Amino acid sequence: MGILSQLSFVVTLAFCAPLILLGAQFALAGDALALLFLGLAALVLGVERFVTTPDDVAVGAAERLIGTVAKDPEDD
Repeated sequence: MGILSQLSFVVTLAFCAPLILLGAQFALAGDALALLFLGLAALVLGVERFVTTPDDVAVGAAERLIGTVAKDPEDD
C-alpha cells in the first residue's frame, strides 16, 4: 500500500469509528442492533479496500509517477 492509499484508509476508518463504537455499545448492552452497525462499518471498510473507484485509479497513477520521479539512492 502506498502513502496515499494508507491515508485514504485512515480517513475511511475515522468515519467508521463512530459506527464501530456504537456497535460495541449495543453489543455490550446485549442488543441485536449491534450487528447492523458493526456490519455497516465492515461493509464501508471492505468497499474502500477492495472496490476500485476512479479515485483509486488517480491515486495509483500519482504513486507510480512519484515512484518514477523520486528513485531510491540505492538504485543508482
